[in-house]
Amino acid sequence: MARTKKEFEGKRDALLLSIWDIFVRNGYENTTLSLIISELSISKGVFYHYFHSKEECADAAIKMFIDRCIERIQAEALPGLTPDQKLTRMILSGVDFFHSDRQQAIGIDAPSNAVFHEKLMIAAVKRLAPVFARMIEQGVAEQVFSTEHPLESAEMILTLSNFYLDDVLFQWKPETIPDKIRAVADSAERILGAKKGTFRFLCFLAEGRSAP
Repeated sequence: MARTKKEFEGKRDALLLSIWDIFVRNGYENTTLSLIISELSISKGVFYHYFHSKEECADAAIKMFIDRCIERIQAEALPGLTPDQKLTRMILSGVDFFHSDRQQAIGIDAPSNAVFHEKLMIAAVKRLAPVFARMIEQGVAEQVFSTEHPLESAEMILTLSNFYLDDVLFQWKPETIPDKIRAVADSAERILGAKKGTFRFLCFLAEGRSAP
């Protein structure tokens, strides 16, 4: 029984990797169940063994993507680092996870993928915020941060970093990006009641340099 469940989940996860690529490449609006089944090279019976609808496919693929992101950022909370150092590494890791693949970002931000993009942004904020909030709570306990709303603060920072700084979606002019990044860094410090310069690494990114 356990092996059968493990095999089922393993096959489903493998299908979801391909389904993610299908939605990114074709757009949610242009992706039909027939297209998914065709590109996966499986029968309808096999498809319905794992999924019930196109929307379920999209939601499951997004969940898998966010699960991988959470695994990545949690690995950055290394023992021996201060809460602000851990949070810094976690934010950088999350930004890299979402934006390092330029072609993927373009596909997600395409007009035909508006529904998929909206689902992804909502899932990112709702599921990543508790992870960041736990680190913020640790920072509050150690007097690195000062906020009575760790979860809501995490939600606001995630919205700023993942939505406002999405240059593909907003089509920001390249020369405006550095000031926007600096504004996000300043806002994050204010939201968390952190000392000035806590998120200076974002300013280094804005200038095209590596943080020291």
